[in-house]
Amino acid sequence: MVSDQKNAGAAVKAALLANVGVACAKFAAAAFTGSSSMFSESVHSVADCANELVLMLGDKASDRKSRGDHPFGLHRVKYLASFIVATLLFFVGGVFAVSQAAGKLAGLIEGTVPREAESVELIAALVVVGISACLEGYGLHTSIHEARDRMKRVKVEDDSLIGFWRRTKSAELASVMMEDTLALIGLAFAGLGIGLSIITGDELYDAIGGMLVGLVLVCGSAALAFKSGSLLVGESLDPSTRAQVVKAVESTDGVDRLINMQAIHMDEDSVLLCLKVETSKLDRDFDVQTVDKIETNIRGALPWYEWEIYVEPDIWRAQH
Repeated sequence: MVSDQKNAGAAVKAALLANVGVACAKFAAAAFTGSSSMFSESVHSVADCANELVLMLGDKASDRKSRGDHPFGLHRVKYLASFIVATLLFFVGGVFAVSQAAGKLAGLIEGTVPREAESVELIAALVVVGISACLEGYGLHTSIHEARDRMKRVKVEDDSLIGFWRRTKSAELASVMMEDTLALIGLAFAGLGIGLSIITGDELYDAIGGMLVGLVLVCGSAALAFKSGSLLVGESLDPSTRAQVVKAVESTDGVDRLINMQAIHMDEDSVLLCLKVETSKLDRDFDVQTVDKIETNIRGALPWYEWEIYVEPDIWRAQH
């Protein structure tokens, strides 16, 4: 494959490094202040660290050679890793954070937990929130840079970041982009809850902030589960790439008609492509040469993908 992948995986590594430091700072602040928002954010960061480790293991496993029991390789292990991140780590982390915040919230309402906020301690927690936001912002910046790089590499440079997230076949990049975005949203809720507690002197706002952080994780896990589940089941080429393949096939000498085309991404850079074409002659040698030309044209038109191509010469019928 002819492509520049020097930045591939940079987003996951940058996110892991940032989240290790963030998690340590948040746990220290949570232990010092007793802040519910900070504890929820600590759980969030631990889940994020586990996410990156799972994604890195999945990426490494997907590069292993199959012994024959997986004829098209182990590419889709990446998608399985992303699905585990979404359904297990994100969801479990979110539910745990919500349950802890709900327990504190119930205690505050019932009066079994003091509602008076320790302003000095919460100010320290707010400083940690600010530092964490800077680190998470760096991680998101790295993710966006890699997203832009991939869009440029596959000749799709006019897409928005939301559009890229929806159409990307990179499970790990989709996961990290979602993770970094959720982290910043969660920090905004945590900072708001802590700030209101400092201003009002009431711990209730901090507990509400902690619950909102957990709910952000749960909602994010649902969105990521949908995306990674779709990739795991198998997604076709995006419309612009599909149009380029059709053009490459139909412009091939000896092809009269493209009868049918089915394509599925094995991972972001590997595509399984099955074609039925009508050729100009019903001749075996001519068909073999035409098939070879089709494969050459496709690989030349889209060299940034690894292609597994199967072409069947056929006669067009109405039912096709």
